[in-house]
Amino acid sequence: MHIDYIQVPTEDEDQFLFNVTESFLPVQNARKENGTISDWYMYRVAYPGAQNTTYNYVLITLSESISGFEDVRADVEEHFSTDNGQQRLDDYKRLLSPNHSELWKIKNSSLVADDAKPSRYIVMNYMSVGLGYEYEYQMFEDEVALPIHEQRMERDMMRGWELNELIIPGGTEYGYNFSTMDYFENLEHMEFGFTEEFIRQTHPDTNINEFFDNIYRTRDLVRSEVWEYVASLD
Repeated sequence: MHIDYIQVPTEDEDQFLFNVTESFLPVQNARKENGTISDWYMYRVAYPGAQNTTYNYVLITLSESISGFEDVRADVEEHFSTDNGQQRLDDYKRLLSPNHSELWKIKNSSLVADDAKPSRYIVMNYMSVGLGYEYEYQMFEDEVALPIHEQRMERDMMRGWELNELIIPGGTEYGYNFSTMDYFENLEHMEFGFTEEFIRQTHPDTNINEFFDNIYRTRDLVRSEVWEYVASLD
């Protein structure tokens, strides 16, 4: 999963959204058709995870292999050269150049349906997992947290869940190295995810205090933010 973080000035948003429809979607649809990528989504950052954020849109690209994220610039320039669209190419570079980008590996996921449409909201949780706790953290997410999320999916309170590990950039100074993505259709469903009721239903013999102690011991939640759906491929 490749994420581009983009800051669009308020006065440029109309032109930005026009470019997405007229310029960016055709390029990404062509890349999907030739098998370079498997999907692409755009979300608006509805509730940032920091007061002084450096981006207000995110572009999410999925591929079966890392090589799918290579030569993107060449694909873009080739598309516009065939359309003789120098002005659109210039607008594309001006408005769709990311503030920064990240490459993630999807470690685990569960969706309501394999062919489900993109959810209206994504809650992006950035996690800092300490050195040596990576395996324990992933095991907790897979064996403890995921069954709780699936219980919520069965009640139509959640559309999906995903666990990701950051590949690039890296290092302790970056601030986080894992993330979870929670998919929702309604804001009201974001509340009270790990309630005692859900924990008891999926793990009836669990000590609630130990449950949360294990969460806090293996990772720190750096920030959470809410993204709202804008566009995706056909």
